[in-house]
Amino acid sequence: MNGPGGIDRNGKSMKKQVTTIGFAALIAVTSVLAGLAQTGRPGGTRGYASDQFEGFDALEEDARILQKTKSFWYSVDAETPAAQLQVAEKKEALGRDRAARKAYEALIREWPTAPEAAQAQYALAQLRERQQKFEKAFDEYQYLITHYAGHCPYQEVLDRQFRIANHLLHNNTSMFGWSLSGMDAIRERFEQIVRNAPRGAQAPEIMLVIGSIRVSEKELQEAIAVYEGLLNRFPQASQAVTAAYLAAQCRHELAVKHSYNEPRCREAIAFIKAVLARMPTHPQKAQMTAWLNELTALLIEQNYQQAVFYDTKQRNAEAAKAAYRRFLSEFSDSRHAAQVRERLTQLEQGAAPLR
Repeated sequence: MNGPGGIDRNGKSMKKQVTTIGFAALIAVTSVLAGLAQTGRPGGTRGYASDQFEGFDALEEDARILQKTKSFWYSVDAETPAAQLQVAEKKEALGRDRAARKAYEALIREWPTAPEAAQAQYALAQLRERQQKFEKAFDEYQYLITHYAGHCPYQEVLDRQFRIANHLLHNNTSMFGWSLSGMDAIRERFEQIVRNAPRGAQAPEIMLVIGSIRVSEKELQEAIAVYEGLLNRFPQASQAVTAAYLAAQCRHELAVKHSYNEPRCREAIAFIKAVLARMPTHPQKAQMTAWLNELTALLIEQNYQQAVFYDTKQRNAEAAKAAYRRFLSEFSDSRHAAQVRERLTQLEQGAAPLR
């Protein structure tokens, strides 16, 4: 299906390159490292809700859509739900959209448990969509799912929500280029679709969209969480290949931006290495290998400069020797290795720290 925004959800199948256990273990390890990178101790402060959708906004406790109630503004025109539905449908057929909408609303509010109420709610949502009241249409479909899930074409409703969310995403500017609505609101609609069907066929693709919105808003840590959630839940999906690359890209960008943060650099290196090991034929292997080499060089320089700092700034011989030994144990083949060995030998022979 192609939505208004042109996103194709019928992706070609790819060779299965990931194992569930492999990526679940990888994500567990990198999550601990990410906590260290952000807070300096395990655990972090990411704080998502118990819905367990990584990178999604936490749900409010009172976020459930309340059932519609009787209202002075919506009065029925018939004595039975079936007759009221016929009245509403006739008004819509005559092009009296406002009157039809009120008639559908009246039925839903007067007889909320009648079978016709679900039919009226579905018709109301479709009417709003036809009127191009897309935000209202999405919400009416959500009301249908919330209160009449067993009495509506569930997958068709999800498809319609996806199409609407895509349209809102790709048509979110005025003729002057201004944003018509916040990206947070649009992202939350995509998140709602995933929550409606957490294991649905659309979920991996929608999670990629959610991650891309996070990236566009410079929320890279949240984007990583979304991509990792996709990898953890759908390791065999074709979208997992893309998610692995995008998560690596975000990690690389954050590691370079925060070049002083060694734990962040290490967890980015660990993640990229794991992706390359588990996806040896990944189409972006060359780019990820370049990122890996860049981050490894950055890590080497971080450790070298730290050892030199102990030697030349703090002038602490014992700390300098320990740092030089750690450097050689991990980076014995680096371009600094010969110089570090020579300086370590000098310190072990009693030389004073450098000025």
